[in-house]
Amino acid sequence: MGESLGVDRGKVLTRPPLSDTKEAIQLWDSICQRDHWVEAMVAMHGLELIANRNLRKDGARVHYFDPTILETGTVTEATKAFLREGYEADVGHSEEALDLAAKYAGQLDIVEDAQATFMRSIDAFDRYLMARLERGRQLESS
Repeated sequence: MGESLGVDRGKVLTRPPLSDTKEAIQLWDSICQRDHWVEAMVAMHGLELIANRNLRKDGARVHYFDPTILETGTVTEATKAFLREGYEADVGHSEEALDLAAKYAGQLDIVEDAQATFMRSIDAFDRYLMARLERGRQLESS
């Protein structure tokens, strides 16, 4: 997306990650390598819930992603293509993975561990997204 806005790829790749970006990636790596596979599924696929448009039907009042930007000229075509890919896939990914996680967390009696892992992951994701915003502002001002 940055390249589509004129940011040099080399400039992006040579910058070290911001601390919140690095810490989030380390957390997810640790969960996937050390914790139960059910917790890894919850940690990673649970993040896809933010783009799941079906949450509005379940009572969510605020939605992360506004699909109308895919139809307007407010973002570049490369950005639209990137966002559309994830937006379309995240509904199925999140629901199927979390159905499996709920089933096996219950069977294996690790529901509370899975819930705690999800909370750690979503907190890291919040910080990760804020770091992406900060990095975008840094690149924009340079």
